[in-house]
Amino acid sequence: MAGNRSPGTSLFELLARAWTLGEDVAQTAFNQSGTAVIYRLHSGRLALASNKDSESPRSRTRIEADTGRTTIRPRKNPVPEARTLPVKANPALPVVRFTEQGFLAVDINGTAHRVTAQGQCIEQALQTVGAICSLCSSLSGDLLAIAGTSAISIYRTSNMEVLAEIDLDRHISCMAFSNTGNWLAAWGEDTLALIDVNNSSVPMRQITGIDSATQITWDKSDSHLACTASKHAFWIVDVDTGNVQQVDGYPGEVRVAAFNDAAGALVTSGAFRVAGWSTDDLPHDDQPGTPLSTGKPGMVVINTVASHPLRSLVAVGYPDGLVTITSIGSTQEMMVHKEAGTAVSQLAWSDTGEHLSIGFQSGKAAVVTFPDKLFK
Repeated sequence: MAGNRSPGTSLFELLARAWTLGEDVAQTAFNQSGTAVIYRLHSGRLALASNKDSESPRSRTRIEADTGRTTIRPRKNPVPEARTLPVKANPALPVVRFTEQGFLAVDINGTAHRVTAQGQCIEQALQTVGAICSLCSSLSGDLLAIAGTSAISIYRTSNMEVLAEIDLDRHISCMAFSNTGNWLAAWGEDTLALIDVNNSSVPMRQITGIDSATQITWDKSDSHLACTASKHAFWIVDVDTGNVQQVDGYPGEVRVAAFNDAAGALVTSGAFRVAGWSTDDLPHDDQPGTPLSTGKPGMVVINTVASHPLRSLVAVGYPDGLVTITSIGSTQEMMVHKEAGTAVSQLAWSDTGEHLSIGFQSGKAAVVTFPDKLFK
């Protein structure tokens, strides 16, 4: 079992539940319902924490009737421990959502396991051609795509019905469903394929000009996507025209690009402040687009970002352990936490935007729960 830190009186410890997991957090994700959060560690070990909190900040928040002053009392009881799961995931493959409540992980032997919100691990049969090279699921968790050595299988997770089998002539290493679930982007061997999920008989659109991709992110309207690959550059794809624009010149690696619908923005890590553009005028045809100055410039390159799902906010993680929340297009920032002696490696919001999961290279992990009034 993974241990937890004792509660304190700082704002972070009043709002957060934290655990020590022992090694670098390589991925964190909430299930679609927001009832559980999973951590995939560098070695492939998995840890799961329930998001059901009997002493949530909301229940501990009081507004004094005479002064209107808001206070949050400390926890009375220790934070329940995160559960170490018996399945060791393949470190090269992500853990993805599976139905509304669960996750799907592939172990080092290529066997898929369904992980429930309660921590049960159930072997899941899959119809794949050869070893699993890549996998992804839709935001709702109702669609699952598995890339084998020569085909992509698309499933409906509620009954594991195979909706489509798409033959391939290349190795696929990164995939992502669009936000609507209508499209599947699959990158491999310098080519990005766009697959019509609802009619897989339609020929795939093939887009070249992207030499590497480890993350693919779609905007809400399915009109653009961004590809990152821990390089000092990333790529923006116009889905309608197939135009690819490389955006380079970053001082650090661009690990994450994220669209924010509330702000109409695309934001990225890899610079000394959050780099961003208006989605009405993204970089294209070697034109710079309309930049959005976000946050305050610092002395260290931003490691990672996570776009708030409902508000024009972005969570920002730094290599010195600092986590902030910044208003997109403004210099306004709120410090969430600074963890000494480690870097922020992962950030993820729940779909409601109430919870922010944080992973550190030291192996510390935390979920910060924000009261409704905090961002108003």
